[in-house]
Parts: sequence; C-alpha cells; structure tokens
Amino acid sequence: MLTVAVSLAALAPKREETLPVLVAGRDLPAGTLLSAEDLRVVRASVALLPAAGFGTTVPVEGSRLAIPLLAGTPLLETMIIGPGLLAGTPSGTVAVPLRLNDASTSTLLQSGQHVNVVLTEGNGFESKVVSRVLARSATILWTAVPTDPGQGAAWGSSGTSEEAGLIVVAAPPEVAESLATGAQRGKLSVVLVN
Repeated sequence: MLTVAVSLAALAPKREETLPVLVAGRDLPAGTLLSAEDLRVVRASVALLPAAGFGTTVPVEGSRLAIPLLAGTPLLETMIIGPGLLAGTPSGTVAVPLRLNDASTSTLLQSGQHVNVVLTEGNGFESKVVSRVLARSATILWTAVPTDPGQGAAWGSSGTSEEAGLIVVAAPPEVAESLATGAQRGKLSVVLVN
C-alpha cells in the first residue's frame, strides 16, 4: 500500500500556483473610464500572468482603456492610456495626442496601426498649399471612436465632441514637438502604412 501511495503521489498532477488578478467584469469598450464596478478579482495561473498586471490593485479612478476588453480578460498596464502605453517602445519615445482635421478619419483607425502624419499648410490664395510628412510609421496608441448609435453604448470612447478626431501616437522625441503643434499650423491628416 505504501508503494501504491508513493506512486500515486509521484504521478498526480502538480497543483497549479494561482494568484488573484483584476479582470474585466463585463465587456468594456476602448475609451472606458474605469471604475471598481467595471472590474472583478479572480484567481489565475501564475504561468499565464504577465508581469505588467495590476494584481488586485484597482487603477486610479478615471483611468481610460486604450483597447476594448472582453469580460474575464486580465487588466494590464499596457491597456490603459498613460505610461504603460509606451511599454516596449525605444527609450525616449513619447505619446503625442493629435487632433485630425477630418474627425471621421479617426473612426477608421485602431490601436496598433502605423500611420504617416501629414501636415498641410496654406490656403491656396494668400499662401501656397504645401504638404509634408511630420512623422513616418508612427504607431497609434489610442483613438477616440464615437458612440455606435445602433448599440446605444460607446464602443470606443464617450464620443464627445471634445474627443472627435483625437488620436494618440508614439513618436521619437525629435518629432514630438512638431507633431504636438501641427494642428495650430495647418491641417493634420494620416496615411495608413504597413
């Protein structure tokens, strides 16, 4: 009997180590301002949890989701607008908010896509119209997507007029100032690139 007991103990699967972790308590659209009611704590396998999780600490009230989360998805720092959005980017990379001239263009964009940011200056009368690329292959970190009227709920953000046409891109510091002030100098637009 001792031999059988030892054999069974040796062959039995090892108990998986788990930790408590915050997950989305319901489907949450990108742009959601997080509150404790949006999240719940579950136990998950340590082997499946990345280092950038929140554990059981709720993010600061009003933190905004950069991407949509399905119910049960662990919440990571890289999913919230803020310093976590720049995780994995080259040292010195900054997040730059841009307001596109054609606000509806931002509804076609998604986090993770790469764009060339183009500035068009002049009006064709007093000054010649000139376009130039301010940044090439900038990664989109976040977009403000308007409310889907068919669903009656935001599937990107609150869809307010203040957010219309707003995107956030990752950029090297040498072009960040030019990008940030572009809307004051002319019209900003983007071109999707591979």
